[in-house]
Amino acid sequence: MQYCCPKCQSPKIMPVAQTGQPAPRPVVPKSLVFLIPAIFILLLLVLISVSMWIFGDGAGQNLQIATVIVFSICVVAGILFWRDLPDFKISMQSFMQSQKKWKCRECDHEWEI
Repeated sequence: MQYCCPKCQSPKIMPVAQTGQPAPRPVVPKSLVFLIPAIFILLLLVLISVSMWIFGDGAGQNLQIATVIVFSICVVAGILFWRDLPDFKISMQSFMQSQKKWKCRECDHEWEI
């Protein structure tokens, strides 16, 4: 199955909800739910630390400890997600194959498989 619009060849497609049928959902692992916010928090802490090093006297000890803790959470969540990745890929593939109606986000073309 090719995941792009047959009209404009854009990969920006989305499934269209089918009336009268329950919407299938892929199984999202809990490790991914923790990993994504932890990465954003880590990025924020690193940006604050760098800006404090550039514009101030340096990052404080509490900020450094928080950054190390969030980094370790990211590492643990990343390892757990890596272990869950094969099941997540299978779940996502079955979700994509179960969809019959698709819509392109660029040209609004709708089609059925």
